[in-house]
Amino acid sequence: MKVRSYTPDDRDALARMMTLAFGGSIQESREYYKPQKNPVLDPEQVFVIEEDGEPRASATVLPLRAWVDGEDVPLGGVSAVYTHPASRRRGHAGALVRTLLRDLRERDVHLSTLWPFEHAFYRAYGYELASESIRYRVTPAKLPKSEEQRNVRPHRSDDLEGLIRAFEGQAPRYQLCVRRGEGVWKRLLRRGKEGWEFAVHERGLGIEGYAFYRHREKNDEDGPSRTLEVAEIVTVTREARAGLLSFMASYNPEEFTVRLATPRGEPLHPYLESSHVGMELEPEFMLRLVDVEGALGHLRREVPEPLVLEVSDDGLPENAGEFTLGTGEVVRGAEAERRVELDVRRLAQLYAGYLGARDLAEQSLVRARDGEALELLEALFPTGEPWVYPTDHF
Repeated sequence: MKVRSYTPDDRDALARMMTLAFGGSIQESREYYKPQKNPVLDPEQVFVIEEDGEPRASATVLPLRAWVDGEDVPLGGVSAVYTHPASRRRGHAGALVRTLLRDLRERDVHLSTLWPFEHAFYRAYGYELASESIRYRVTPAKLPKSEEQRNVRPHRSDDLEGLIRAFEGQAPRYQLCVRRGEGVWKRLLRRGKEGWEFAVHERGLGIEGYAFYRHREKNDEDGPSRTLEVAEIVTVTREARAGLLSFMASYNPEEFTVRLATPRGEPLHPYLESSHVGMELEPEFMLRLVDVEGALGHLRREVPEPLVLEVSDDGLPENAGEFTLGTGEVVRGAEAERRVELDVRRLAQLYAGYLGARDLAEQSLVRARDGEALELLEALFPTGEPWVYPTDHF
């Protein structure tokens, strides 16, 4: 077994394996490895396992940017991890994950996220669940109507700047939300050929929100025959939210069901006249602190006094040790009396704002020396809203 970097000669073999693993067409899989088609791909961060001179497994790291405490920072998005069906159970996926984590450390990328095929597998390499969403299935008749719908219009060719401005007006409040480059935005606009559309809310001051949606035929369920699939709703004002929900409410309930997802902390159903709607709580991305010291350095937090985190990391031993926070910088070593012991996976959940310090302590997953240390941990890591828009899942 040999782990190596990708070369263009690998494209056809990887496309066949990707199609075997995930479905779709070989042409779509081939385009994944073309930077001109995939604007977030860096071929240097595609890793291949070779056996007998042939590619047998692969994993990709997408060099992304994400918001942490309102500032955008580098993020390694792990994607397209697969093994040829006849080469499984040989440790290939694990070897690839270890390789990409070392590569991320060398590139000074301190954070990595992924959507897992199996949580237990990635948990063994230090990743941990750090986000969830509420997925709704609702009849248009239950959504609220508003006069603001008159300010909703179809997308125009000159809307790109306004769409980006609206997105960047909302997205930074979500911890670890992926920031899009212009190439990704242009690719979204080209998806009109696949039936995707933007509904834009605009008043005199410009674009205040939008919904990215498509219509789909529905053949496997009872009820209406078609689905309004809303991949993304972005609103920077209350008026935009009211107008876009009213846009969805205007669909014929005998013909359409509406599907959309929201962050866990921004539910839709409590604000409907009837809250009896279909919904599922869905686990989202897992987070890995690739470099604990560097990741903590991204945070902008203030606490009354310093706190020592004693971190264990069985996957990357160089992360293990003591870190003092609350002095205006991250200090390697113990320089305060208050102390908390925790695993890197629990630190990831705190970092994202997914779980609270007290909840983890009650489950014996973090160990605070005293009540004051636990209060400091709560102050350093308040619960928040970790979220990546479905359009940006990888």
